[in-house]
Amino acid sequence: MLENIITSLLAFVSTNIDDIFILMLFYGRRKQKPIDIVLGQYLGIGTLVLVSFVGAAIGSLIDQKYIGLLGLFPIYLALKNVQQQGNWNDEVPLRTGAGIIAIAGVTIANGGDNIGVYVPLLTTMTVVAKVYMVVVFAMMTYVWCMAARYLARHPVVASYLDRFGNIITPLVLFGLGIFILWESGSFLLFF
Repeated sequence: MLENIITSLLAFVSTNIDDIFILMLFYGRRKQKPIDIVLGQYLGIGTLVLVSFVGAAIGSLIDQKYIGLLGLFPIYLALKNVQQQGNWNDEVPLRTGAGIIAIAGVTIANGGDNIGVYVPLLTTMTVVAKVYMVVVFAMMTYVWCMAARYLARHPVVASYLDRFGNIITPLVLFGLGIFILWESGSFLLFF
């Protein structure tokens, strides 16, 4: 039991460490509801785990290059954010439903490495170990959201997010999209 919990914790932390920074940016948006961020993160992580279960069940995955095309989604969000802002000082809120979907989309797009780790892991786990993994992931998703929220509200971090969040967010999303396309080899599909 303890071995399954530790394995699940390590799998979650190693594949989601980058999500802390992205979640902090979402929490830094004053008009973004915290519940939307939590629900979006749960939807995104849940989708990644579900896809991994399906991948493990059928024994093969979609070619990584095609999964990497999800990197276009954060690029789209970055460009949309810049286009809607017009003025760097305006805060552009995401509507509740759109905000949840956007956060889930960024989590999923950033999750190619998650699937790559989860599928082989799931193929070696017993049914009980898989249940532990799902429970640990559910708890860790909440911990991740609360840690990002705390960090985003920390006075030093919050002041930087207030001053530079509208500039940093589209840059990070755009860079994340390019990184996903590059790491997955998806650029090869265009040439």
